[in-house]
Amino acid sequence: MLIHGNNRMSRIDVCLSAAPQFLLSGEQAKRIVERQIAVIHEEWERVCDEAALSEVDRQLLWQRQFLNPCVLPGFGGTGGHGASGR
Repeated sequence: MLIHGNNRMSRIDVCLSAAPQFLLSGEQAKRIVERQIAVIHEEWERVCDEAALSEVDRQLLWQRQFLNPCVLPGFGGTGGHGASGR
């Protein structure tokens, strides 16, 4: 899927470059992304518990399907407190 121009890369910086197409300033879009990242960190354990995910499944998902560092350039580490105190 084309995200912005001819760019198909699923990275946050590419999505941010498309902010004006959604009538958002770059700063507004960045705040949305930052809040989404914060909520994932805040709710990770609870959601995994609710879904009855094993520790193995949590490990497989964390920073692979959720907050994969390669899609977050410019947003620092995704560390935080995901599965096992990440």
